[in-house]
Parts: sequence; C-alpha cells; structure tokens
Amino acid sequence: MEVKALLESEELILRGEHRARLPFAGLDGVEAADGRLTLHRDGESIVLELGPSAERWAEKIRNPPTLLDKLGVKAGQRVATLGLTDLDLLAKLRAVATVSAHPPIAGADLDLVFVQVGALDDLGALAALREAIVQHGAVWVLHPKGGRDLKDTDVIAAGKAAGLVDNKVGRVSETLSALRFVIPKAARRPAPPTHR
Repeated sequence: MEVKALLESEELILRGEHRARLPFAGLDGVEAADGRLTLHRDGESIVLELGPSAERWAEKIRNPPTLLDKLGVKAGQRVATLGLTDLDLLAKLRAVATVSAHPPIAGADLDLVFVQVGALDDLGALAALREAIVQHGAVWVLHPKGGRDLKDTDVIAAGKAAGLVDNKVGRVSETLSALRFVIPKAARRPAPPTHR
C-alpha cells in the first residue's frame, strides 16, 4: 500500500491509499528498526518503510518539541510580554526566562517580545518593539485564529511598516496563532567590538 507520511510537530499524517491523523499523544508505542517505523495505537500496529529516516522520526515522535522550543525560547533570555492572556504560556515563559510585563523601551536589549493583539489599532506598537529587541531578537505577535477583523496579512503588513520581516508562524493554543518578526539582516547594526 502506498501512503505519503507527513511528520508534523504533534502528529503524523498519512495520505494516499490509507488516510489517518495520528496524534503523538494518542500512540501507545513507537519503534524503529531496519528502516521501519512501527506505531502502536489501540492494539493495532502501523508500519512505515522509511529507510534511514525511521530512527530520526521515532525520536521526534517520542520527544516532540515543546511550545517554548517552537517559539525559540531559551533559558536565561530576557523576555517582555504585552497583553498576554494565555496564562499557560506566561507560566512557561516565567519558568525559564526573565520576564517583564512592563512596556519595553528603546534599547531594552530584549531577546524576545510577546505581544497579543486583537485589532488593527493594536499593531501600532510594533515600531517601538523593534527598537526594544537586540539585533538578532524577535517579536512574536499573537492574535486570535481565524479572526475576521484581524488577518495574518494585516499583521505582516504592520510588521513590514515597522521595519520587520516575518519569518515563522506558530500555533500557541487552540485559539491563538503567532507570527515571528525579526529585524532584516541587512538592517541590523554590527555588533560592537569586544575589548580584551
């Protein structure tokens, strides 16, 4: 049987003669041997011939990236949050990073800023946030999924107007989507020389 397997961050999707969505959390076991990936679910086994990729896929299924991994959050980073209503994300950020809920100011040298928006008017803050991050930092703009009043294209246009480029999209929760914005490489200031 020919199927196309897509390895997503939280599930494996099978397309073709056999179609299925296999959330990692719903699997009873995962094995890889001799180029075969075997997934166990509800007493059944699904075997995929993946060749050398089988072990890598098994590892990703056993240890999927966390939300903070997907958002690029690392221990010890300086983070600011504005209007964040997702208490789970806020708690996870506070567990690994130095988090400020005060509006960031220019030159704050923040690694990441998470700003939640709900309307076009909220996007005006992006220009100031650009000045608050380090040159290789990022601004994550969180907004309601599938909103009619605020679309991804609106957020991307506002980021561009603020001198930022979008380079990643993410799912924060069932209700919130996120776009990551960074300073374009060509516009970044060179790092100051270090003195020894």
